[in-house]
Amino acid sequence: MRIISLLFYVLIVPISFAAAQGLPDNFDETVIANMEKWHAPGLGLAVVKDGKTVLTKGYGVKSFETMDPVDENTLFQAGSTTKAFAAMSIAMLIDQGKVSWDDPIIKHIPEFRMKDKYVQNNLTIRDAFSHVSGVGQISNINMFIGKNIDETWALMAEVDQSASFRRRWEYNNTTFALTGRVVERVSGLKFHEFVKENILNPLGMSDTHLLDQEVRDDPNRAQAHQHYDGVDYQIPYPYIEYTQSAGMINSTPVDMAKWMKFLLAGGVWNGAQLVSPEHIEEMMTPQALLAPADIYPAAASYDHNYYSYGLAWFIHDFRGRKMAMHTGSINGMIAIIGLMPEENIGVYVFINSDHIEYRHALMYQVLDSLMGESGTDWSEKLYDIYHPEVDGEETETYPVVAEDALVGTYHLKGSYPLTITLEGDSLIARRGVDVIKLSRTDDGRYQYIYPETENIPWEFYIGIMQNDDGQVEKVTLGGLTYERQ
Repeated sequence: MRIISLLFYVLIVPISFAAAQGLPDNFDETVIANMEKWHAPGLGLAVVKDGKTVLTKGYGVKSFETMDPVDENTLFQAGSTTKAFAAMSIAMLIDQGKVSWDDPIIKHIPEFRMKDKYVQNNLTIRDAFSHVSGVGQISNINMFIGKNIDETWALMAEVDQSASFRRRWEYNNTTFALTGRVVERVSGLKFHEFVKENILNPLGMSDTHLLDQEVRDDPNRAQAHQHYDGVDYQIPYPYIEYTQSAGMINSTPVDMAKWMKFLLAGGVWNGAQLVSPEHIEEMMTPQALLAPADIYPAAASYDHNYYSYGLAWFIHDFRGRKMAMHTGSINGMIAIIGLMPEENIGVYVFINSDHIEYRHALMYQVLDSLMGESGTDWSEKLYDIYHPEVDGEETETYPVVAEDALVGTYHLKGSYPLTITLEGDSLIARRGVDVIKLSRTDDGRYQYIYPETENIPWEFYIGIMQNDDGQVEKVTLGGLTYERQ
C-alpha cells in the first residue's frame, strides 16, 4: 500500500503543455492535478476528431509498486466497453446474411434454457444487446462468482424473472454474453478469433488482447489499484476472459483511437467499407428509455432531452448533440468511451483504479474543449456528487454464534451453493470459485475476507439469522441471502 502524491510522478512523466488541436494549453497540467484530486494512479487517454488522432497519451504510473510511467501503448482492462465489439461482430455477420438483430437466441443456441419458457423462446439478439430480458439479477452475479460462462448459462434455467420481458431495462452481463456465443455458432470461430480477424487485424489494433494469457505476457501492462480510506492499494489484475463478449477486451489509447475513428467513419477503414453504416446507426438508436439518475450520477448532473440504451451503447444528448457512451468497470480498472457523431469527436479514458469517476469529468471536459464550450469545470462539478458527505452509519446488530454453528451448506435458488467449513483454526466459506475467510472479531461478528485483497481493511460482515431455537437458519454474504439446507 502507498500514500503517494502525484506530484512525485509529475516529475517522471514527460508533459507537453502545447495546445493539441483544440485542447487548452494547460490541458496536461489540469489532468495531472485532477488525477491527484480523484486518486487516479495512471490514466490512458485517446482523443479523435474529424478522422484524425488529436491525442493518445499516458499519465501517471502503471503501478504504485514500480512507479513505471503509463504511455500511449500501455495496456488496460476495457471492461464493458468490450460490448460494442460484440455488436460490431453481429453487424458484420448481418452483412454476410448469417444472422439478424431480431433472431431469437435459441435459433442459434438451441440448448439454451431459461425458467420462463416464453422468454427462453423469444429472447432475441436485440433484447440481449439492450438488457431487457427481465431475468433476475442473480443470473448476472453468477458470472462473477463462478467465472465460468457455461455454468452461468446453465443456472439460468432456475432463475425467476424479476420483471416482465421487455418491460424494464436491467443491466445483465450473462444474457449479453449470449451474443458472443451466437457469433461463435454462426461464424464457426471463437468470439476472440472473430474479433481479431474481422476488427483488430484490419484496424491494426495489434496491442489489443482478449485472452488472459496474452494479457499476462504483455510487458507494458498497467496494474490494478484500489483507493480505500485514504490509502492506495495495488490489487491483482482483473483477468476476465470468462466474461467473453461482455467484457474480455484489454487495450491501449493508441488502439482505441483507431476503434473510435472507424466507428465515427461509419465503418470505413483505409477506404474499405468493413461494415454497413446503417448497422452502426442501429447500434446507436434508442431501444429502452432510462432515467439518468438511476444509471450514473454524472449523467444526472445536466439536463437531457432523452437518455436511453441502444445496442451495447448508452444513447443520449449532450450540449444538444447526440452522444453514444459506455463505461467499463471491473475490480481495480475502469474505462469510458464517448462518441459524438455529429461533431465527429471521440474520447476514450482508461484509469487503473477502482471507480475513479474522474473518467466522466475528463470525457465531458474534452468534449467541451473540442466543441468550443467553456465555463464548466466538470471535475469540480462532479467531485462532490461522487464524494458526498456521509452521516454516521447505523449500527447493525449481529447475533453471537459459535464458529461450529455456522458450519454447513446454504442454498440460494438459481445460484451456486455456499458451504462453510471449519478447517483447523480457520472458518472458510466457498461459493463457485470464491474461497473466503471468515474471521471472528472481538465483538463476535464474522468479517469476510477475500484472499486477493486481504491487505485492504474492508469492513464487510456476514449477516446471521437464527430460528426460534437459536439455530443458524440463513446467512447473508455480499448482499445475497443463503438458506441452510
